[in-house]
Amino acid sequence: MSKVLLVEDDSLMVKMYNLKFEHDGFDVDIALDGEEALQKVKNKPDVIVLDIMLPKISGTEVLEKLKADSSTKDIPVIILTNLNVTEEDVAKTKDLGAKEILMKTEVTPQEVVDKIRKYSK
Repeated sequence: MSKVLLVEDDSLMVKMYNLKFEHDGFDVDIALDGEEALQKVKNKPDVIVLDIMLPKISGTEVLEKLKADSSTKDIPVIILTNLNVTEEDVAKTKDLGAKEILMKTEVTPQEVVDKIRKYSK
């Protein structure tokens, strides 16, 4: 069973994706802010689904720290964010090594699951 770390601060999105991921057979861990994400990544998830707009530490900063750390740099990161993120933020996350950048309003939960399967072991 693949482990997914969902980093999201919107409680409705957390509930929906947690149910979907568990239903599709993933072991799900949840972080509600950037600091918590950096702690929970120590549990070695197979894939990280990361929002950009987060409390405490932004998703972009989380991604920078993950990719700079030799123990986490190879964990695939899928960005799942809102449209209010700047193109600069999107470009930066791609440059930092995000595997996919998905807009919440443009993908279904099943499409997110398909992306996770693409990158999980």
